[in-house]
Amino acid sequence: MAISLPQQRPVSPPTTKLHQALRTSLTPLTLTHTHLSLPQETTIHPILSTTLGYISKIYALRTTPSLQALLEAIFPSDTLPILLDQTGTLISGLDEQAKAILYIQAIAGLVLIFEHLSKHEDITAGIVERELGVFDQSEQKRTVLDKIEESGLLNECYTKDAVVEFLVEVIEGKQEEEEGVTLERTETTETVFINEKVDWDTGMGGRPYGNNGLPWGFTIMTLN
Repeated sequence: MAISLPQQRPVSPPTTKLHQALRTSLTPLTLTHTHLSLPQETTIHPILSTTLGYISKIYALRTTPSLQALLEAIFPSDTLPILLDQTGTLISGLDEQAKAILYIQAIAGLVLIFEHLSKHEDITAGIVERELGVFDQSEQKRTVLDKIEESGLLNECYTKDAVVEFLVEVIEGKQEEEEGVTLERTETTETVFINEKVDWDTGMGGRPYGNNGLPWGFTIMTLN
């Protein structure tokens, strides 16, 4: 007697603008056994210029910042020449992994800025300038760039969809949302309780500190 198994519908990838923008931005990258690389003998600037065009169409904002203005808000001044160089001279000194990481940091920053801009109903040049300034000084930016550069999780992504999900988690700050987690200190009777997640979108130049030097949102409670 033949048994007919129910047909399983293929799971479609998420269709949010965030997912679409990241998935499209990863097109220039080649992924081979968790090794990400850009086309050889290429510069990042023209690729980012094309990518920005795709991202702009996805978010369909009335006003779009220039690529240079966006990159200036994302990267420190000593990194900008590599990204703005169109001759390939400066980037030739980087290995393939460094190039890929730099590109991924760039697209993560671009998409994150567009996510912030898309929250405004009416985009003006003034709003764009203000958002770029806030993002430039934000803790969220530094957190995202550092996670991409330092996290070994990127080396565990075997598909581009996995890379997209990794970036989504980094951008949305899921790795920073450990609500209710208790960190026990074995050497003292104090316990640190994480009472509320850190809002990376405050636009502050750094997290305010209080509570005996702990980051904002952390409380020390003494156990009797």
